[in-house]
Amino acid sequence: MGAVRQKPGVLVIGLDGLPFTLARQLIAGGYAPALARLAAEGRLQQMDSVVPTVSAVAWTSFLTGVQPGKHGLYGFVFRNPAGYDIEVCSTRVIRRKLLPELVSDAGRTAFSMNVPVTSPPRPVNGIMIGCFLSPDLEKAAWPAEEAAYLRSVGYRIDTDAALARRSTAGMLEDVRRTTERRVTAALHYLAARPWDYFHVHIMETDRLNHFLLGRALAGGGFAADFFDCCRYIDGQVARLLDAVAEDTPLLVVSDHGFEPIRQEAQLGRWLVERGWTVLGGGPVRSPLDFDPSRTRAYALIPGRIYVNLRGREPGGIVAPEEYEAVREAVTRDLLDLRDAAAGAPVIRRVLRREEFLWPAGRLGPCPDMPLRDRLFGDPVYALAPDLVAEPCPGYDLKMGLAKQALFEKTELEGMHTRDDAMLLVRGMAAPAGRASILDCAPMILGRLGIAAADMDGGAEGAA
Repeated sequence: MGAVRQKPGVLVIGLDGLPFTLARQLIAGGYAPALARLAAEGRLQQMDSVVPTVSAVAWTSFLTGVQPGKHGLYGFVFRNPAGYDIEVCSTRVIRRKLLPELVSDAGRTAFSMNVPVTSPPRPVNGIMIGCFLSPDLEKAAWPAEEAAYLRSVGYRIDTDAALARRSTAGMLEDVRRTTERRVTAALHYLAARPWDYFHVHIMETDRLNHFLLGRALAGGGFAADFFDCCRYIDGQVARLLDAVAEDTPLLVVSDHGFEPIRQEAQLGRWLVERGWTVLGGGPVRSPLDFDPSRTRAYALIPGRIYVNLRGREPGGIVAPEEYEAVREAVTRDLLDLRDAAAGAPVIRRVLRREEFLWPAGRLGPCPDMPLRDRLFGDPVYALAPDLVAEPCPGYDLKMGLAKQALFEKTELEGMHTRDDAMLLVRGMAAPAGRASILDCAPMILGRLGIAAADMDGGAEGAA
C-alpha cells in the first residue's frame, strides 16, 4: 500500500515572483506538468499585486487581506521614526494578524513555512517557520524546538545571493538543493498531523527570475538551464501534490510578476541632481546618509519618496502647509526623468499615498481626513511613503544615493511588475473578474468557514 494522502483544509503553495505569462509559457513548453495538471483541474488566472510592488509588502497583503495602509509595511527596509537610520522589516512592524493566526484564533491548526515576512515567527496553533529574513534556524522556528529537525535534514533558510553573483551554474545547483530540502521538510510536517491551513513557500522562483530572466526569455546563455531548473521546481510542486488527496482545495500563488531589466535607475541620485536631497560632507554610508537640514525629499526602494516633513521626520524642514506643493513639484521632476540613450521616459506614473493606501474603485474611496490627521494622526503614516513612482517597462528603480551615474546594468536581469502575478485555484471559489492578491485571504478563510472581518478583498466567483 502507498502512503496515506493527507487532506488539509486548504493547501497553499507560494511560487514567489512567478509571472502568469511565464507560467503559461512553462506549461505550453512542457516544463511544468504539475502546474498544467492543476490548471486543467482548476482555474489559472492573471492577478494584480499591490503598491509598492515588492515581496515584503505583497505577501503581507496576502497574509492580512488588506492594503499596506492598514498593515503598515511598505518595503523590506524603513526609516526608524526616531531618526534617519535604516531598519529591516519584520513581523514586529505588521499591524494586523496573519492568516495562520486568524486560523489559530478560530481553533484550527495552521502551518506556515518560509513566507515573507514571517520573521520572527508569531505563536500559532501549529508551526510557523520564518522566512529568509531570519538570522538562523533557532530564530526562524516556532516552536523553537523545530529548529533541531530542520537542521537534521539540511533545511536552508535561503539560497546564497553572493553565489548567484559569482557563478550562474553554482546558483542553479543552489536553487535545486534549497528547494528540495524545503519541500522535504514540508512533507515531513504535512504527514505529522492534520492541518486546516498548510502553506509552503518556494522563494527560489524569485531568485531565478532576478538573475536569469533576461537571458532566458531572449534565448541567451543559460536559457536552457533556466527552463530545466523551472522543470525541477515544478517537480518539487508535484511531490507536494502527490502527498495530498486529489480533491484537496488549494491555491498556487505568486506575489508579483517579472520582466527583463533594461536599466537600473537611481532615484536617490536623481533627487540629488534636482536638489531635493542634499548630501552631507562625508562619504555616503547608508541609503539615508544625507543632510536633513537641507533635504526636502528623499527616496527608498522600491520607488518610495518621502517628504522631509517638519513634525514627522526628526530633522524635517518642509512645513505642513508646503506639503502638497512639494509633492506636486517632486512628481513633475520624477516624470521628467528620461533615459537619454534610449530616448525613453523612466517613470510611468507617480501615485500619492492616498491613491495606493486605499485606492478608489473596487475597494472604496480613500478616507476623508484633514491633512494634518493624514500626516500625523496615525502611527502607520510615520512609515508610509508620500509618493510611489511606478516605472516604465524595463526600468528597475533603486536608491543609488552614492552612485555617480543615473543608470547602470548589473548582474540582475529581472524586475518586479504589479499586474502579472499568478493565481491558480482548485476546489475553491475563485474571483470571477480580475483577481487581486487581496482576494486570497478572504478566499481561504471562506473555504475554512472562518469569517474574514475587515478585509479589502473579496471572493465572489465560481469554484
